[in-house]
Amino acid sequence: MSEEDRKPKPKAKADEIDPTTFDAAAVSQQAREIVEVIGADAVLIVWTKQRRRKTSVSMTSLGNALTVTGLMQWIAAKVEESDEGDDEEDDGEDDE
Repeated sequence: MSEEDRKPKPKAKADEIDPTTFDAAAVSQQAREIVEVIGADAVLIVWTKQRRRKTSVSMTSLGNALTVTGLMQWIAAKVEESDEGDDEEDDGEDDE
């Protein structure tokens, strides 16, 4: 193995990431950097990919399991609130 191979590769900036090679390992590294930079207790990242008309959902998390679970529950509640607000707006349009 040459010395060139042993040198750490520079981290890619967000706008330099190739979406075709983007994977969970890259996302996990980003989560670790978020914890280090802003001091987050928990980080939850969820993303989707679509290939050949099939959508896959991926997730990575970092932090205390209870804190991550609480974060997921909080997000679910916010999404539910948002969906309820959308339904109320739609109900007003049906009365015409």
